[in-house]
Amino acid sequence: MTGKEKLRTWLVCLALAIGAALLYAPVLGFKFINLDDILYVVNNFHIRHFSRQSLVWCFQTTYASLWHPLTWISHMLDCQLFGMWAGGHHATSVVLHVLNSLLLFIILRRMTGAFWRSAMVAALFAWHPLHVESVAWIAERKDVLSTFFWMLTVWAYVRYAEEFKIQNSKFKILYVLALVFFALGLMAKPMLVTLPFVLLLFDWWPLGRMQMNPPNLNRNLNPNPNPKNSHGSTSSVAKPMEDKESRPAKSRPAQPRPAALRLLMEKIPFLVMAVIACVITLHTAGGSMVSLERLPLGTRLADGLVSYSHYVEKMIWPHDLVVVYPFNFDKMGGKTLLSGLFLVVFSIVALRAWKTRPYCLAGWLFYLGVLVPVIGLVQVGAQPIADRYTYLPSVGIFVMVCWYLCDLVIGWQNGRAILATAAVAALAACFLLSRNQLKYWKDSETLFLHNIAVTPDNPMAHANYAAFLCDDQQLDKAEAECKTALHLSPNDPSAHYLLGLVLFLERRYDGAIPELNAALRLNPKDYRAHLVLARISLMRNFPAEAASHISVVLAADATNPEAHCILGEALGGQGKLDQACAQFNEALRLAPNYPDAHHQFAVALAMQHQTSAAISHYRAALAAQPDRDDTLNNLAWLLATDPRPENRDGPEAVRLASHLCELTRRQEPFFLGTLAASFAEAGRYDEAVATAQQAHDLALAQGKTDIAARNLQLLALYRAHQPYHEGNSSP
Repeated sequence: MTGKEKLRTWLVCLALAIGAALLYAPVLGFKFINLDDILYVVNNFHIRHFSRQSLVWCFQTTYASLWHPLTWISHMLDCQLFGMWAGGHHATSVVLHVLNSLLLFIILRRMTGAFWRSAMVAALFAWHPLHVESVAWIAERKDVLSTFFWMLTVWAYVRYAEEFKIQNSKFKILYVLALVFFALGLMAKPMLVTLPFVLLLFDWWPLGRMQMNPPNLNRNLNPNPNPKNSHGSTSSVAKPMEDKESRPAKSRPAQPRPAALRLLMEKIPFLVMAVIACVITLHTAGGSMVSLERLPLGTRLADGLVSYSHYVEKMIWPHDLVVVYPFNFDKMGGKTLLSGLFLVVFSIVALRAWKTRPYCLAGWLFYLGVLVPVIGLVQVGAQPIADRYTYLPSVGIFVMVCWYLCDLVIGWQNGRAILATAAVAALAACFLLSRNQLKYWKDSETLFLHNIAVTPDNPMAHANYAAFLCDDQQLDKAEAECKTALHLSPNDPSAHYLLGLVLFLERRYDGAIPELNAALRLNPKDYRAHLVLARISLMRNFPAEAASHISVVLAADATNPEAHCILGEALGGQGKLDQACAQFNEALRLAPNYPDAHHQFAVALAMQHQTSAAISHYRAALAAQPDRDDTLNNLAWLLATDPRPENRDGPEAVRLASHLCELTRRQEPFFLGTLAASFAEAGRYDEAVATAQQAHDLALAQGKTDIAARNLQLLALYRAHQPYHEGNSSP
C-alpha cells in the first residue's frame, strides 16, 4: 500500500469514527431503559463486583434464558468502571460500534480491493437508523460485542486465505485465531451460528477460492474473463470505478485454490462450535421458547417471509421505528403473499446476475442467511420482529446497493460526481434520521410513549409502559395501561402478570391473585407469578402457602436466588430460623451481592441475637442498594439501641437515619423515631427530644396511635438525657 493510500485509509477511518462518535454522543446522558436493562444490569447483583465467583456465575448461569458469558463479563467490567452511571455503559457500546464500523471497512477493502464502495458500506453501517436500537440499548450489548468478534473472525479468515495461497507458515496460526474469535463471538451471542456458511459464501465471492485459477485475492471484482463488452468498451464489472485507486496486488507465486472438499473441511470446526452453541441456546431458552401448539410451523414460516421484506423496507425507508412492533399472526395473509413474491422475484434476479454481478447473489444470500436465527422458526419470546436483528444482516443489502450503483453509473457522463452527490445525500439523511431516532432512547418513558404514539393498538407497547409506570410507583396509570393491553390482547400472560403485580403493590391482594393465576394458566412457565403469589402469602401471614409456591419455582430452577430468599422468609415466619438462614446462605452463594438476601439474613440473625453478624449483612445490603429504607432503618436502630456497647455507634446511626428521613421527606414517623434514638445515643439529646416530639405529633396526625404512644414513652428518657437500649428497664 502506497503512502497516499495509507493516508486515504486513515482519513476514512477517522471520518467513520468521528461521525459515529458524534452521532451517538448524546447517549452519555441517557438512562437505563426499563426493558431488560433493569434485568441485565441494574438488578443483576451477580455482576456488581468483579470476583472469581462472579466469573464462574457468568459461565454457569442461564440467567435471562440465555448463555452468553462474555456479554455478562462485559457488563461486569462496566460496573467496575462506571458503577450505575448509565452513560458509561452506553459509552462502551458506542466504542464497540465504532470498532465494528472500522473493521467492516478494513475487511471489505482487503477482500475486494474496492476502496470507496467499502467505505460507503461501512458508513451506512455506522450511521443507519436501524442500528440505533443495538447501540443505544445497553441490554443489547450482545449485538455490538458479538459483531465485534464476528468481524475479527472474518478478518483472521481472510488473512488465513491469503497466507494459505502462498503456503506461508502463518496460515495455521491465523486459522486457529479465527476459531478463537468465533468461539468468543458465540459466547457473546449465539446468533453467530451462521458464520461457517458465510465464510463458505465468501470463498465464492469475493475471495474467489472456489476457482482453480482465480484473479488475485485482493483484486477479485472481475468475474468476466473478457474485459471488453460487445461494443468494444471496457465492462463496468471488469473495471470498477475505484480499480485504479486500489492497492497494487502483491507479487505472490501462483497456486491453485483449494478444492470444494477442502473448503468444506475447513469449516467443520466452525460448524461443530455452531452446533454446540445451538444446543446450549435451545437448552437455556427452553422456558421462554414458544411451543408449536401456540405458534404452528406454518405461521412461523409466514412470519419469516414478512420479516425479510419488513427489514428491507426499513433499510430503504427507515420510518416509524419502534422498540416493539405489533404483529397479528391472524391477519397477515396479504403481507405473506406480497413478501413471498418479493423474495422469489429478488432471488431470481440475483441468481440471473451471478456471473456478471456476483455481489448481488452474495449480498442477498448473506442477508437471507444471517437472519435465519431470528426470523421466528425457533420463536423465543413474544417479539418476532425487531430493528436490532438487522445489525449484521444489513451489511449484505448495503453491499448489493453500493456495488450495483457503482457499476450502474460507471459509463455515465459525470458518473462519479452523480454517485458522490448521491452518497453524501444518503449518508446525511442516515445521520439526521439516526439522530432523531436516538432521542427516543433517552429514558423509558420517552421510548414507550413514542412506541404507543406510532403503534397505538400495540398491546406489548402498553404493557412495557405499564412496567415502567409500575417501577416508577405511578400505580394508577400502570393499572390503566395494563387494562388497555388486556383489552387489545385478552390472553396476554405478561399483561395479566403486570396487572397482578400492580395490584399487589397497591396491597389489593384479592384482585392480584386472580390476575396472577390467569398469567400462570396462559403461561405455566412464567415463574414470576409464583414469586409474587408467594410474597402475597407472606403478607397475609400464610408462610406455608408461600413455601408451596416457591417449591414450584425451585423445582424448575434451583439456582434462583430470589426463590431461596423468599423461602427463607417463609421458614422464618414459621419460626424455623436455622432453616431460614440456610436458605439465605444459599441465595447469597448464588448471588453474593443480592440485597434482599442480605437484609432478610440480617433480620433472622438479629432475632437470634447475633447482632454483629446482622450488622455485617445490613451493611452488605446497603452496599448493593444504598437507599433501601428498611435496611437503613434497621441498621440505624441496631447501632443506636443494641444492649452491647461494642455494637453501638451513635454518629453512624445518626448519619444513616438522617439520610433515611431525607429520602422520606421526614413524613414517616417510624423513621423519625429511629432518628431520635440515634441522636440520643450520640449524646445530642435536645435534637432527640425535638425529633421524638415531631414523630409523636406526625404519628397522631396520621392515625398511627401505637407509634405516637411509643415515642411519647421515649421522650421521657431523652429529656432525662438517657439513650434507649433494647432490653433495659426504661419505659
